[in-house]
Amino acid sequence: MLMNSDHLRIERKSFSSLTAAERDGWARLLEESAASRWAFLSPTFAEAVHATVGPVDVLLCWRGDELAGVMPMQRSAGWLGRLGLREPVGRQMTDYFGLLARSGVSLDWQALLKAAGVPCLYFTHLDESQAAHGLIGDSPKKGLRNHLHPEGGETYWELLRTRERKVVSEIERRERKLIAEHGAISFEMQSATPESDLQSLVDLKNAQYLRTGRDGGALLDQANVRLLNQLLASRDPLCLPRLSALRCNGKLLAAHFGLQCGAVLHYWFPAYDSQFSAYSPGRVLYRHILLNAQFFGIASIDHGEGDTVAKRDFANDEHQYFKGLVHASPWGQALGLIQRLRWRFAA
Repeated sequence: MLMNSDHLRIERKSFSSLTAAERDGWARLLEESAASRWAFLSPTFAEAVHATVGPVDVLLCWRGDELAGVMPMQRSAGWLGRLGLREPVGRQMTDYFGLLARSGVSLDWQALLKAAGVPCLYFTHLDESQAAHGLIGDSPKKGLRNHLHPEGGETYWELLRTRERKVVSEIERRERKLIAEHGAISFEMQSATPESDLQSLVDLKNAQYLRTGRDGGALLDQANVRLLNQLLASRDPLCLPRLSALRCNGKLLAAHFGLQCGAVLHYWFPAYDSQFSAYSPGRVLYRHILLNAQFFGIASIDHGEGDTVAKRDFANDEHQYFKGLVHASPWGQALGLIQRLRWRFAA
């Protein structure tokens, strides 16, 4: 039976005012979800954002005394946010947004926002599976995932060889060349020196942003860097930090910071030292992550939004993300119009 907003009580609370029972109920929804088990919808991720990026609000959907759905969000940056425009938790840092809810819960944007007192919401990264809850968007973009072989990384790598022989052979050749010219390499699925390696990753990533002209790169914002450092301390299995490192003679060649939610690793922030680009250290690092994934309970690697060669070479599954600008009142409609005008004049 579908449960629409007429059968649910919608409540909006600040993250800091959630009770322990509400947080526990949220975590249970995430743990039990078959379609939306993503670290970016976890209470741990929302808590880290709340402490570093800005205040988080949580929409709670009640069916009697049972928590049937949760949607975290936060105010947009700047004056439009102060006037009521909301965005996904983490803003540009999120890879997923939507309603974490029990099967059968179906809402529509206007009813949900009106009941929660949210005038306007701009979202990206709404997964196609959210249509089951009545939530849809527009402007679809592709997302890619890599489901690993149940027999482990070595088996997966050999199967990949049959599909992408040139890709696999070239990665192996460059790894051999790296070792021959610079010495033995070492790999850590979980860095033994996480604080310093995370800072090195941030420096490498920001150098990449500046080198490629991406002056809006996420980690150029110190609030987002503080978010990563906050998440680094998490021990929540539904939002577990994975900071992997590839070294040669003690020098960091490539690193990746992601979040593991159950058996899913969100491949989030990879970076490499451009001085070693001839050896494709990012791809060599990814090879070692694949080979070791099973030992850390990883069955799937989610690459988020975007269809690039680097992602496509390894992916064996795809899905769609949507975005949207929705409102629930004349005031929200005005905020949405102003936002659209800002986008038009910024283009």
